[in-house]
Amino acid sequence: MKVLLLNQFYLPDTAATGQLLADVAAELVRRGHEVHVVCSRCGYGGGRKKHPAEEVLNGVHVHRLNATGFGRSRTAGRLADYASFYTMAWRRVQAIAGLDVCMALTTPPFLATVAAGVARRRRARLLLWMMDLYPELPAAFGVVRHGGAVHRGLSRLARSLYTRADRVISLGPYMTQRLILAGTPADRIVEAPPWVPAESVRPLPAEQSEARRRWAQGARVVMMYSGNLGLGHELETAVEAIDRLRSEDEAGGRDVRVLFVGEGKLKPKLRRMVAERGLDRVQFHPPQPLADLNDSLAAGDFHLVAQRAGTEGLLVPAKLFGVMAAGRATLFIGPEECEAGAILRESGAGIVVPPGDVPAAAEAIRTLCEDARLRKEMGRRAREYYERRLGLERSVSRIVAAVEGESG
Repeated sequence: MKVLLLNQFYLPDTAATGQLLADVAAELVRRGHEVHVVCSRCGYGGGRKKHPAEEVLNGVHVHRLNATGFGRSRTAGRLADYASFYTMAWRRVQAIAGLDVCMALTTPPFLATVAAGVARRRRARLLLWMMDLYPELPAAFGVVRHGGAVHRGLSRLARSLYTRADRVISLGPYMTQRLILAGTPADRIVEAPPWVPAESVRPLPAEQSEARRRWAQGARVVMMYSGNLGLGHELETAVEAIDRLRSEDEAGGRDVRVLFVGEGKLKPKLRRMVAERGLDRVQFHPPQPLADLNDSLAAGDFHLVAQRAGTEGLLVPAKLFGVMAAGRATLFIGPEECEAGAILRESGAGIVVPPGDVPAAAEAIRTLCEDARLRKEMGRRAREYYERRLGLERSVSRIVAAVEGESG
């Protein structure tokens, strides 16, 4: 078969969606399919990268477009990037003849409209891989008024895409329920949780981490957040909790370090909060390439994962799966009834704290800092659960089967 995959980002970019897509593309190539990826030459953080416009990468035909690269820090720039990518993607895919399958991810939102148009013209099968649900996600952030004219119009568009798709790939059961409510036929949904790209993460002792030696400066305990610092992640509660614990830390915990590793729209706000409170043991570092991810995740003794209230089933924090693969405990600040909360409850691999509950978050941080045995046991459970219930092979095989037309 000839398969078209559409997403704004692809290898070697650090965006998680592009890295996960690369694993699916590689498996399709291994199974003998001709795979074409249409993406942007611009990186997740903005700016045009020096990647070839056309190349065959690991057997995948990669077509990179010269879309604008203003980045994600400003709404106007992001919308310009989206618009230019939609336009160029539509033009580029017309030149790829003989397509059997078109699959679109959700970066940018409603990229599926391009895939649907191509699929209809070529009489190809249409697949949607839902990393985030629109327009419900921006409505949850207050960017779009829920029930307003824009929201209603985009909801109708989403429903039309869901009903036209041959398969819709969901990240988990809570997202599946949201998709059904939005009009997706239940028998067309395939569940495939995220995984660690290229299965590049294994448990590594913290003392063997080069990143820890560079960043932690001999700290006894490191709490780490690694991933996108976007609006969907409730990180303000964590900063408030760190501030709440500061007096106790100064009395006897000077060797505790907090690391935020990543970029995103929330980062300037977090920097201001940290500076205003004088939290000198909180550091910010840029996102790490996939080749360094194992070493980077090993720097943390336990990891922070966060999700805003009201986003249940609309997104899944993929960073949780890297933390679990690394064999580390998780402090999850987010809704209890969501994919991350359910996984942590079932696995016993972390502590779940409601968004906005600063005292509970502070107590959880204190507990994980002081109880090394608990951290180790949670980390062991995390890795065991990842190996038993999650991982690349399980999820990629489901997605590839959907691409090949097998039943979900």
